[in-house]
Amino acid sequence: MIKKIYFFLQLSTKIFLLTALILVFIFFQKDVAPFLAEKYLKELSVEYSSLEGTLFNGVEIKDFRYKESIKAKKLNIKYNFLSLIRPTPRIASLSAEGVFIDLDKLLDSEASSNIAFNISDIELSDAILVYKGERAHFDFDGSNLSYREVVDIEKIYLKLNSKYGDLELRGEVKADALRAKSSLLISDETSAKYIDFLTYMPKSLAVDVDINSKKINLKTNLKNVGIKSIPKLAAEDVKLDFSYSIDKENFTLKTNYRAKYEEYEAVVTQSTLVDKNKKVTSDIKAEIINEKNRLPFDEFAIKVDYENNTTKALFNAKDISLTLLTQDFKSFSLGGDTIYAKFDAEILKDADETFLQAKIYPKDEYLKYKNYNLKRFSKLNLYAYEKNKNVLLHINSDILSLVLSGNEAKVKGFADLGSAHFEFDSDIENKTAFVATKIASVNAFLKEIDIKPLNVFFDAKIAAKTDITFKDALEAYSKVEMPTYTLRLDSKRAFSDIDNSFEFFYKENEFTLKKYNIGVQNRRIYSKKASKIVFNSDSNIEFREFWIYDNVLLKGLVKTADMSADFSIKSDNFHYESKDANVTFKVDLKASIEADGKQHVDGELKILDGVITYEPKKDYTITDEDIIIIQDIKEQEQQNNREINIHLTSIKPIKYKAKDISATFVPDLILYQEMGSYLQIFGVLNIKNGEVNIRDKNFELKESEVYLYGTKEINPYLNLNLHFKTIDNIEIEIYITNRLNSPVIILSSKPAMSQNDILSYILFDGSASSVFNATSDSSKTALNTLLLGTGLKKVLNETTGVNIDTLNILTNKEGTLGYEIGTRFNKKIRIVYKNDEISSLILQYSLNKSLRIDVDVKETGQGISIIYMKDFDLNIP
Repeated sequence: MIKKIYFFLQLSTKIFLLTALILVFIFFQKDVAPFLAEKYLKELSVEYSSLEGTLFNGVEIKDFRYKESIKAKKLNIKYNFLSLIRPTPRIASLSAEGVFIDLDKLLDSEASSNIAFNISDIELSDAILVYKGERAHFDFDGSNLSYREVVDIEKIYLKLNSKYGDLELRGEVKADALRAKSSLLISDETSAKYIDFLTYMPKSLAVDVDINSKKINLKTNLKNVGIKSIPKLAAEDVKLDFSYSIDKENFTLKTNYRAKYEEYEAVVTQSTLVDKNKKVTSDIKAEIINEKNRLPFDEFAIKVDYENNTTKALFNAKDISLTLLTQDFKSFSLGGDTIYAKFDAEILKDADETFLQAKIYPKDEYLKYKNYNLKRFSKLNLYAYEKNKNVLLHINSDILSLVLSGNEAKVKGFADLGSAHFEFDSDIENKTAFVATKIASVNAFLKEIDIKPLNVFFDAKIAAKTDITFKDALEAYSKVEMPTYTLRLDSKRAFSDIDNSFEFFYKENEFTLKKYNIGVQNRRIYSKKASKIVFNSDSNIEFREFWIYDNVLLKGLVKTADMSADFSIKSDNFHYESKDANVTFKVDLKASIEADGKQHVDGELKILDGVITYEPKKDYTITDEDIIIIQDIKEQEQQNNREINIHLTSIKPIKYKAKDISATFVPDLILYQEMGSYLQIFGVLNIKNGEVNIRDKNFELKESEVYLYGTKEINPYLNLNLHFKTIDNIEIEIYITNRLNSPVIILSSKPAMSQNDILSYILFDGSASSVFNATSDSSKTALNTLLLGTGLKKVLNETTGVNIDTLNILTNKEGTLGYEIGTRFNKKIRIVYKNDEISSLILQYSLNKSLRIDVDVKETGQGISIIYMKDFDLNIP
């Protein structure tokens, strides 16, 4: 029994040793692995140039090739044979150099497999991946790859370079799902081809990658994105979320960003879906969060649909709806509907040509702008043609015709608006423009464009030339010539002149009137000093300095919301010169206009020096005997919305010079007007001295006063003192008192004389008794009175505007003198004014040679007399 056991053990040991020896030979003999590879790998379509190694530790394969889909210059596989015989074989490491993978061929040839394996480390270097004919170079490192129906890779590092850009990725694969952080740098070639119109930061994009068997999801953020052609438009804090559904074969791109344009800002959300049939649906929603000027809406939405080569875009906002439709992106139909207008447009686009035709229909309820009726523009036709970046544009309506032609560098054209003609030429590259304007008649032009005329009549001819610069800010320099103008306030007040001009400059809401020259009533109003007018942030007009005659400064503010205004007018040396005066003033006035049009003016006017030469105008006398004018004039009551309180003084006596008068006086007057009333003058004119010359006679004007008490008609109280010295050294004093319309004249002399003698000395340089010598007292008195009256009549005819045909000197019982003045208008009408004991006015109307009607108006009453006259032949024996 023992012998049998020993024999079994001996035999078993020999078999084991032989088996072990065979296995050692197989696993560790270097020729076994090439032999087996030569026999079996070729059946799996694997080719190589050499294979070295053992079955136990691993092999190194050179010039590895699998079905023209995978190639490698050197492939190293390291393992422990014992690890290969586990249920899930494990390879210690797999590395390859000079790898070439044709992914298109590999995906076509691969079939499903039920094997499972693990690889501890994978390294692919200097590798090339080909997909759809495009090549990419990459390096790949992976650790702890596990394949059991699904793939798991604990760590992945991929560095890929292609013509589209450079990618560096670090992540993991769990259950066939790749999750990684990557850095993407888009190549210059790709940027130039697809996104050259964009600028973006940062250049290197951080992309979150999430890929599984059902979807591919990519996320990234951009600091800002801009459009090169619109430098003021930018998107900030851009978030991109790209998702591709492998099962549905569609992808979705979701975007969130803040869009900015100048001082406008909006939060935008955009979602785009593209399905496997290339149907595109995109929705954009935007909310405006900042705006420079108030827009008609706070948010808007855009929806874009593309299907069967047809693209439709809808824009919707508050009271605005737009529709764009195209099939080939060569012809477009555009329609719009707003609360203001509707419009339709057709756009045709060829390789280098574009044509646009549009019709705009403003809605009736919105054909007004600030009470201006725009019905003349109720339909606008627009035509535009573009070829090789050259554009021709034509817009016309009932009274408007606009033609533009140009390109990105220059634009020129002309426009006719009614009878007004405009020509313009702009240099877009240098950001300059020139506009020439011609208006033959402002009044006709306003009628053509249906602007209601002003409360006054105004007409003018205007020619303007304007240079415009819009580099950093809008600037405009304009020269305006107004060859003629007419301004008619009412039937009595009209102004017109020629050769008027203005020059002004505009920049950043500041208007500078460099100089101006206007004619008013044959006078020139001008200034060569620059006047500055500013349109402030509240849209109000601020007169920072406005010069009149270079020495009167106006400052103030006009509130455009209600057209109220406040002004100050000051001058230390304002000089006024005309045929009526040559005066220098110091001006300190304040003026205001309320929203309802009420005006307030107050302040001081101080005369520094000057000479007044004003003479009252003489009334015209109708001398045609065949014309009788009967006129009943009722003064129209004017409601003046004006309040005035101006103090007029002088620092020294002012000279007054007229044909027969020379004097100096000091004014102390108040120009006063209450709201709804008439202008009144209060105060006194203090006459210091002067002289009056009548018919070679000199009357000395002593200190006198003229008092004004604010009556509606200027009818002051007089306190005049004239001194006359005869050739006989007789001193005569003439005192004029009472009101201007009914003066009282008092005569006195040294030595004392009668009224006849005083008047005789004034008129004939002698007493009445010496000048008129007669035989009886009665005839003497009559003759004296007659000749005195004749002399006084001549004086009055020469120094007044009334043609006096009779003047009678009356002597009453008290010994004082009265007078009777008569003037004839024609053969039938004559007026007589009589001042004896009482004053009376008699209108004499001759019906025929024998019958006359006298209308007598006295201080004590009125009366009518009918007088019959007949000639008698008296034969006195």
